[in-house]
Amino acid sequence: MSGADWISAARLLLVPILWPLAVTGHGRLVGVGLLVAGLTDFLDGRVARRSGHESRHGARLDAIADTLLLVSAAAWLQILHPEILRDNRALLAATAAIYSAAIAANLIAFRRLVDTKQLSAKVAGGLLYAFALITLLTGAYEPLLLAVAALALAVSSTEGIVAAITTIHERASASRTRCQAPQALNEVAFSMGAESSKAASAAPAVSEIRR
Repeated sequence: MSGADWISAARLLLVPILWPLAVTGHGRLVGVGLLVAGLTDFLDGRVARRSGHESRHGARLDAIADTLLLVSAAAWLQILHPEILRDNRALLAATAAIYSAAIAANLIAFRRLVDTKQLSAKVAGGLLYAFALITLLTGAYEPLLLAVAALALAVSSTEGIVAAITTIHERASASRTRCQAPQALNEVAFSMGAESSKAASAAPAVSEIRR
C-alpha cells in the first residue's frame, strides 16, 4: 500500500479504538479522536496527490473509512447525547433514509459507497464533521447547525440518487440499442435477399429467350 493508503487505514483503525471511549462516556476524548481522524482525511488526499499514487483502490479505502467514521460518529452522538435524537427524530429519520437510499443506488450503479469527488458530499461531510466535533468537545449541541448539516446531507444524497438513476437508465438504453442493432441488420439482409430472389425469378432464363 502507498503512504496515503496507510493513512486511510489508520483512520479506519481509529473507529474501534474510539468505540469503548464513547460507551464509557468519554465524550471529549472521542472528540479529540474525531479531530485526529479529520487530520488523516486531509493528509491522505494530500499525500496521494504529491506522490502521484492516486488509485481506485485508495479512493475506495478512503470512502469506506469516511462512511464508517460518519456512521460511528452518529452512533457516538446518540450514546453520549441521546437528546439529539429525542428532539430531532423526524429530521434524522428522513435524512438517514435518503442517505441509505443514496448508498444503495451508488452500489448498484457505480459499485461504490459514495462519490468522493462530489462537491455537495464534501460540503455535507464537512458540516456533519463540524457538528459532531463541536458537540463532543463542548458537551452541548447546536440545533441550527444540526439542521443545516442534515439538509446538506439530504441534498447531497438526492444528487447521488439522481446521478445513479441517470446512469442506470443510460446503460439500459445503450443495451437496448446494441440488442436492436443486430436484429435490424438481419432484417435488412433478409429484405435484400428477398429482393434479389425476386429479381432473379423475374428475369427470363436463357432457354426461354432462345425459344
